[in-house]
Amino acid sequence: MQLVPLEASDRERFIRDNQDAFNYGALEEFGQRDDHFEEDGEIISHETISRAIDEGEAYRIVQGGKAVGGVVLKTEYDHGELELLFVSPAVHSKGIGYAAWCAVEEMHPEVTVWETVTPYFEKRNVHFYVNRCGFHIVAYYNEHFCDPKDTDGELFDMFAFEKVLPSTPESVREQIKRITRYEDIMQQAADGSEELLGQLSDYYGSPAWKRDFAADEAGLLPKELKRGVLSEDGICDLLER
Repeated sequence: MQLVPLEASDRERFIRDNQDAFNYGALEEFGQRDDHFEEDGEIISHETISRAIDEGEAYRIVQGGKAVGGVVLKTEYDHGELELLFVSPAVHSKGIGYAAWCAVEEMHPEVTVWETVTPYFEKRNVHFYVNRCGFHIVAYYNEHFCDPKDTDGELFDMFAFEKVLPSTPESVREQIKRITRYEDIMQQAADGSEELLGQLSDYYGSPAWKRDFAADEAGLLPKELKRGVLSEDGICDLLER
């Protein structure tokens, strides 16, 4: 099994294969009912897949020289989002999806927090993420509980999953880059720039800040690193001013 970067010439086939894999799960659960589909009889729209490819890293899952699935990822510092992972129904239950996920983790040792979502009815996916890959269900998005980042309403009736891995030298290096970035923003924001203060406020309220703060508390960061942005008093005083 290999993960091969998606070529432009294979893009439309990749999208079609992804839609077929998702439709297979829906048809298993609901038969010919189509009220769970995004558009034109598709569980996941061409636009949704295309946007994920454009904004992330797309790979073909290849086995024996044949494309049998695909993966789309988005990573930033020590955080990663599994946007899409699909395996052709013709080769289900052969360990291909799990092998692909192991390859993803090996490819990105700097990522210690992975997130993904899947429709509530995809029992095979829920089993795969929880029982095979070690994710935990952390939320169920629906009309009464929406993801605040979901401005398009695409995550209704979705389970959200998270997998947290131990810190690695690579992940600590990425945290140092993020802390340095926001340390610079903190210094520049002293003049009252609303845009910079907004970025600083978002960081301070994020899981990323909590991970960086925990890394500092655990002694994982270099002593000489400027880390005023990890001081609760310092950042709160600046935001209040």
